[in-house]
Amino acid sequence: MTDPHRLDGQVAIVTGAAQGIGQGIALVLAEAGAKIVIGDLQDASDTVRQIRDGGGEAISTVMDTSSPDDDRALVELAVAEFGKLDILVNNAAIDAPSGNAWDLPDAEWERTIGVNLSGVFYCSRAALVPMLEAGSGVIINMSSVSARHAAKGMSPAYNASKAGVLGLTAAFAEQVTEKGVRVNAVMPALIESRDFGWSPEERARQTAAYPMGPGQPRDVGEAIRYLVSPAARWVSGTTLPVTGGAQRGSSVL
Repeated sequence: MTDPHRLDGQVAIVTGAAQGIGQGIALVLAEAGAKIVIGDLQDASDTVRQIRDGGGEAISTVMDTSSPDDDRALVELAVAEFGKLDILVNNAAIDAPSGNAWDLPDAEWERTIGVNLSGVFYCSRAALVPMLEAGSGVIINMSSVSARHAAKGMSPAYNASKAGVLGLTAAFAEQVTEKGVRVNAVMPALIESRDFGWSPEERARQTAAYPMGPGQPRDVGEAIRYLVSPAARWVSGTTLPVTGGAQRGSSVL
C-alpha cells in the first residue's frame, strides 16, 4: 500500500528556510521525498547540506520575497533545476518586533507588510504560473495565532500581516482550487525556533499555556507535510492551528 504522506518526486519551494521554522519544514519535506528549493535573505547552505547528507536533493538562492522579480526568479529556478513545481510553502517572514501603534515607524510597517503579506502574494502569484499550467499544485501560507490574538507591546504590523495571510489564503483557494491547486494556511503558536533569551522563570511563564509544551520547527513541518500530501487531497481553503493544545495565543510568536 502506498504511503499517502510520501512526497516522492515532488518539487517544493520553501521560503525562509535558512534556519528556524523554515529549516524544520524543509527537512521534513525532504525526508518525505520532496526535492527542495530554498529562497531566503540569508545563506541557506546549512539546510541544503543537511538535506543532502540525508540523501535528499536541495538547492538554495539568496532572494527577497517582498520583490516580485525575485519571486519570479525563484520559481524559474525551481522549474529549470527540477523540471516542475508542485509545492510552495510561504514561510519567509519578519519576526514580531516590539512597538505600539502610536509610535510605529512607517518603514517598519511597510517592511513587515512587504515581507509577511505582499511576499506571500507575489510568491504565490509566481508559483501559480507553472501550477495552473500543470493543473495541480499546493500552496501553504504561514500565518500565526497573532492573526487573531494581539499582545501588549507587539507591533500591530505583525498582527495585520498574519491576519492578511488568512484573507489571501481564502481568496486564492476560491479562485484556483477548481483548477487543481489547493491553498491552505498554517497558524502556529509558540515555536522554539531560536534562543529567545528567557530566564528559566520567564520560559516557565511563557510556556504555561501549552499543555503539550512549546512546539519545535519540525512540528510545523509535520503539519505542512500532511497538508501538501495526497492524504489531504480534499483539503483546500482551510487554516490549520498548530498550538500544542493552547486555547489562546502566546505573547511571543
